[in-house]
Amino acid sequence: MALYIMLARDLINSETITTTTYQLSVSPKMKNHCKIVLCFLFLCFSSPTNSTSLSSQSSSTHSISVQHCVDSERTALLQLKRDLLTAKPDSSFPQHPSSGSLLPSWKPNTNCCSWEGVACHHVSGHVTSLDLSSHKLSGTFNSTNLLHLPFLEKLNLSNNNFPSSPFPSRLDLISNLTYLNLSNSGFSGQVPLEISRLTKLVSLDLSTYRLDSSKLEKPNFVRLVKDLRSLRELHLDGVNISAGGGDWCIALPLATPNLQVLSLSNCHLSGSICESLNQLSLLSKLDLSRNNLSSMFPKSIMLLSNLKTLDLSSNTPLSGTLPEFPIGSKLEVLSLMFTSFSGEIPYSIGNLQFLIKLDLRNCSFSGLIPSSLASLNQLVDLDLSSNKFLGWIPFLPPLKKGPRLLDTVNHIGLANLGSLSIDSNSMEATLNSSLFELPSLEKLLLSQNRLSGVLQDFERAFLSPLSVVDLSMNNFEGHIPNSFLELQNLTELKLFSNNFSGAINLSMIKSIESLAFLQLSDNSQLTIAYSSNLKLPQLQTLWFDSCNVSRIPSFLRNQDGLVELGLSNNKIQGILPKWIWQLESLSYLNLSNNFLTGIETPVLAPLFSSLTLLDLSSNFLEGSFPIFPPSVNLLSLSKNKFTGKLPVSFCNMNSLAILDISYNHLTGQIPQCLGNLSSALTVVNLRENQFSGSMLWNFTEECSLTTLNLYRNQLKGEIPASLGNCRGLKVLDLGDNQINDTFPFWLGKLPNLQVLILQSNRLHGSIGQPLTPNDFPKLHILDLSSNYFTGNLPSDYIGIWQSMKMKLNEKFLYMGGFYYRDWMTITNKGQRMENIHILTIFTVLDLSNNRFEGEIPEMIGDLKLLQVLNLSRNNLVGEIPTSLSKLAKLESLDLSQNKLTGEIPMQLTDLTFLSVFNLSYNRLVGRIPVANQFLTFTNDSYGGNLGLCGFPLSRKCRHLENDPSGKQQEDSGKKGTPFSWIFALVGYGVGMLLGLVIGYMLFWRTTRCSRWIELFFKAKKW
Repeated sequence: MALYIMLARDLINSETITTTTYQLSVSPKMKNHCKIVLCFLFLCFSSPTNSTSLSSQSSSTHSISVQHCVDSERTALLQLKRDLLTAKPDSSFPQHPSSGSLLPSWKPNTNCCSWEGVACHHVSGHVTSLDLSSHKLSGTFNSTNLLHLPFLEKLNLSNNNFPSSPFPSRLDLISNLTYLNLSNSGFSGQVPLEISRLTKLVSLDLSTYRLDSSKLEKPNFVRLVKDLRSLRELHLDGVNISAGGGDWCIALPLATPNLQVLSLSNCHLSGSICESLNQLSLLSKLDLSRNNLSSMFPKSIMLLSNLKTLDLSSNTPLSGTLPEFPIGSKLEVLSLMFTSFSGEIPYSIGNLQFLIKLDLRNCSFSGLIPSSLASLNQLVDLDLSSNKFLGWIPFLPPLKKGPRLLDTVNHIGLANLGSLSIDSNSMEATLNSSLFELPSLEKLLLSQNRLSGVLQDFERAFLSPLSVVDLSMNNFEGHIPNSFLELQNLTELKLFSNNFSGAINLSMIKSIESLAFLQLSDNSQLTIAYSSNLKLPQLQTLWFDSCNVSRIPSFLRNQDGLVELGLSNNKIQGILPKWIWQLESLSYLNLSNNFLTGIETPVLAPLFSSLTLLDLSSNFLEGSFPIFPPSVNLLSLSKNKFTGKLPVSFCNMNSLAILDISYNHLTGQIPQCLGNLSSALTVVNLRENQFSGSMLWNFTEECSLTTLNLYRNQLKGEIPASLGNCRGLKVLDLGDNQINDTFPFWLGKLPNLQVLILQSNRLHGSIGQPLTPNDFPKLHILDLSSNYFTGNLPSDYIGIWQSMKMKLNEKFLYMGGFYYRDWMTITNKGQRMENIHILTIFTVLDLSNNRFEGEIPEMIGDLKLLQVLNLSRNNLVGEIPTSLSKLAKLESLDLSQNKLTGEIPMQLTDLTFLSVFNLSYNRLVGRIPVANQFLTFTNDSYGGNLGLCGFPLSRKCRHLENDPSGKQQEDSGKKGTPFSWIFALVGYGVGMLLGLVIGYMLFWRTTRCSRWIELFFKAKKW
């Protein structure tokens, strides 16, 4: 009807009416008639009986209201603007809006109903809606001004920045609010109780991206929603609602039966999800992602008839299985990534005909991927990566015959599939070209599987939307299809770690302007063909590691946007050219394992270089230590032939985090600035050089070191006590130097120290006692061998080494980071082993070749995780403790060259992992146990023990031959072995003496002797 009023008004004021197709002339007589009609309409629709229907019209028609806004409300809005202008700007919004740019339409003496973000009732003129979302407002928000807008129904302040402001208070005085959105605007603290009194609320959004900035304690979640029975949408993402425990899911169905959208992502929820949520029959969206929910997820919730979006992602303890999905399900989005859901995907997944996104990555699903997935016509995003799926890929028929793992299907049902990720599974198949011909496919990620065979070219590649192809870390072979090089939308091509062969001609990709990532590394039979004047599109990443490259490609000098360059493990010889340092965007450069002999440096080193990772290790580089840009974060020059001292410029590398210059011929003192750089340095590996002098570094409390490896240099003096400030230190290797000091007991306070190697130095004195029972809490490798330590074995320390007793980290991981791994040199299984990468579960105790004395303590059997125990070449006495049989993981036991006595305990045969066993050169006696691993040990394990007998020695245990058990008898419950040997020796002596006497009497006396013999034999009559 408002349209008719407008039309009549136009007729009165205009001579003609212009439409899109014609003009209509208006006569004076017609104008008079229109005036009468207009007055009639005005009277009708301004009457009280019709005011209600007018007020119900949408606020979108406020522009044709006949009244201006209320003066008091305009004043309140202008005051709100003034408060925002005078507020102190926040640093995250450096360009604080000026009076001209902030809400420019908000001016005095103008109709506020026409202002930006303001909507009014089209008759009364009262402000009913205030939407200031995403206006870059900042500072302190004064909510008092809102109280002068009593008819406000919608308030939206989202996506602004009020970090110093609490939530607006006294909002309950605006009792007509139905829509309240304060999300992501920096409001913080306790959610006010007043919001729980807004009983007309239909939509409430208090979400925040700021971690732990908002909370629901008083009131808690249950109190907040108790009276909000009209609520249909509730968004509290990022608000800490943990104070209510698990009551949240009990309260919701009771308080908000009409709820349609529930979003509680990152709300610190824990525990199980109650099945009563299935009573929210109208629920269309449920987001409980990024919490710590656990137990089994109720299947009935997943089967709610109106549910369209279910996001349970990033709840690692949450488990469950997929239900049998009914026909007609409305589910559009199902995200379970990073949960513990398991089992197989049911064939009924094909009933989800509205499904757009299925994200099951990083779960524990297994079995075959059902072919029914191929019938999901609306599916756009499918991610099944990092599970345990096996078999064929169900979207195409297999090329070769094999076990019938999946039904052969036609891929025509996947016409909308844009992203397919099945990487990091156990898929086994030979791919054919149909997969690459899916009409909408843009991303194909199949890396880290067992896919194999020869890839064939596919048709119409130049029309394909494919932009990302990742087939890395599989077993593909043969030539790389030319079709890949014809994909005009290609941005990423990752084929590294396969068995591709033949030559790939780079000239074919020069027309693919969008190409940014080309990764062909680790295809040892592949060669790269290119011309000297080749011009490629501007790449960001180029990996040609292990691709038989013989020289640095000259076309790289024009790659100004290149960020990563990998040419390691090739056959590149000669000098590293200086132009490579002038690639301004280059951040990652790996030329390790080549045949480079020198580095050509520019006259002026680039001061503003982007280079952060430089790896030139395992080449033949020689000469003095080069000067590198101060931007370098990781520098690896190990296994080269650099000589001389470290230059002064080394101290300017303030960004250096990982330094590995091991296995060179560097000399002189290590610069004292090493202590100053330790605030950024995490790894320092200088092993196997010729550094000398004392360790005079001063490590401050800001020390960030995790690894310090100075093995096999010529360092002298004492261990710097300032290392005690490096609380993150995990590996300390000072072995094979000339350090003259006592045991560094003060290292015991380092909470993360796991590996301590001090072998082959001049350390002396007793080990002493720990300062506290918590010293060395994570130590699992200790090597003090080949020093001059004295006294008893450190029983007090053995009693507190918890990481050698119980599993603190069961993961089979190498120590170090993503790029760097820690290594060490130890004596293991009787051999000196060099360059052993350190495993987090590897446990070693080596106290050999010292001057320890006394007995082996019984408590050493409590170190149940020990794999290597070496106490050889000391002055230990007493018997071998039977408690060693409790070291069930022991693989190497060396007690040789001591003064141990007694028998070998039969209980040691329980050590079924023992592969090296050395008791040689002690004073052991008795029979060698014969069982299990002891059947594999040779004579060398027991040599130099004259009292031992039995297998594998040739010395038989004659005095024990009648003992079927193989055990020596004990006299009165005591071991009498030493006395048995004394009696045996006496018996042998007496017998020999009697034999000599009788022989003398019978054979060497007078001739009567021979007569006596003759008579003797005659009497016998043989």
